[in-house]
Amino acid sequence: MLTYKDTYLAPIYFILLLLWVIWWKNKYYKNSPVKKYIIPAFILKCICCFLLAFLFEYYYGYSDSANYFQGAKEIWSATIRNPFYGLELVFKSFENCSYEAQQFSPRLGESIYAASLKNMYKISGFIGMFCFGSYLPIALIMTLLSFIGSWKIYIVFVKEFPAYYNKLALTCLFTPSFLLWTTNIMKEPLCIFGLGICVSALYNLMKGKFTFFIILEMFVGAYIMLSFKSYIFYLFCFAAFWSLYVSFATTVKKQYQILIKLIMVFMLLVLSFLAIANSNFLVDIFSSNFVNDVTFIQNVQIDAGGSVYTLPNVDDSSLFGIFRTYFNSLNVALFRPFLWETPNIIAVSNALESFAILLITLYLLIKLKFTGFFKRAFKNRILTFSIVFTLLIAPLAGLVSFNFGTLVRYKTPMVPFYYTFLMLLYYETKDKNKIAKVSK
Repeated sequence: MLTYKDTYLAPIYFILLLLWVIWWKNKYYKNSPVKKYIIPAFILKCICCFLLAFLFEYYYGYSDSANYFQGAKEIWSATIRNPFYGLELVFKSFENCSYEAQQFSPRLGESIYAASLKNMYKISGFIGMFCFGSYLPIALIMTLLSFIGSWKIYIVFVKEFPAYYNKLALTCLFTPSFLLWTTNIMKEPLCIFGLGICVSALYNLMKGKFTFFIILEMFVGAYIMLSFKSYIFYLFCFAAFWSLYVSFATTVKKQYQILIKLIMVFMLLVLSFLAIANSNFLVDIFSSNFVNDVTFIQNVQIDAGGSVYTLPNVDDSSLFGIFRTYFNSLNVALFRPFLWETPNIIAVSNALESFAILLITLYLLIKLKFTGFFKRAFKNRILTFSIVFTLLIAPLAGLVSFNFGTLVRYKTPMVPFYYTFLMLLYYETKDKNKIAKVSK
């Protein structure tokens, strides 16, 4: 992936992007206390981008990122020959491209490739048109998009909980796994960008703001998630509808609450139908072959070795079996790998982070007597969204990964939400204890 061009283009693009971030900071956050986090967060994210590129190139020797970059290189080759060929490959379906353009990109012509994979070729290739087809500049631009998405999430929490803005930066911007695995030429940074602007738009809609820009922001974010990982969008919608219900149901008169509940149930049913009808991923989950596919993948992972895990009794379709698989998957996504399951130094860092989250979660569950843990979430619409989104996407990530290296990427969308929920719950509990001691 890395060539001599990266040695001089990467620093140039890093400086250009940093200058843009500085301009953006001065324009929109000149007098805000959160401005001090912008430059450090962006620079750290870029460092993680370089680190991940070197790991892919010199440690792992392979990656999805390399595959996406090969597709981008094909589009760059077409662009060098004729810019219109490159634009055709990006903006048209392969069947509608000219014969000359088709010769440059055999990957886009492969019928067995999923649409999301081809979309990655196209977006990587389009960005590559402005980066001379070089790997690290493309990766840096995707990292910038990821930074913007994570910043949007951070600002939503800051607006809702301004007293904790410094601690929110740790959970939304500086969490190690989130920093590292939402960079580079991968689907994750693009999905974080889409998720971030959707969450920002949702928050503004909750506040009663209905501007053209907010609606456009929601549509753009939805389109991005649907293009690369559609299930994230559908789970976002479920969590958003539930948080909207909590928001409205607690403010309207009691006689209207039943009507709101009925409307919400109807909307959720419609959304469920659309999600299952339009997402191949969700169709696979609800199909009779899914259990067989899961079992097959588990066996393949075991044979391949490495940082793999298995879920017991996934073929148990009873109600108890479904609940057991759900909680096993949830446990994997939130709290594993354990320290004794780490085959390399990178996995150790993930295990330490997961272990810290396990300890904090157990402490809060015991301290708040379990019910209080969830009761606090449903007193605030953003925390409602956070916990519902986590309880949806985390077990799904745990169910389909079967490899801790893949798992840490798949669970990144829920990281800022669940970690922030834990942090706020911990400090609010701590502050209440302080107040109680003073009153005595």
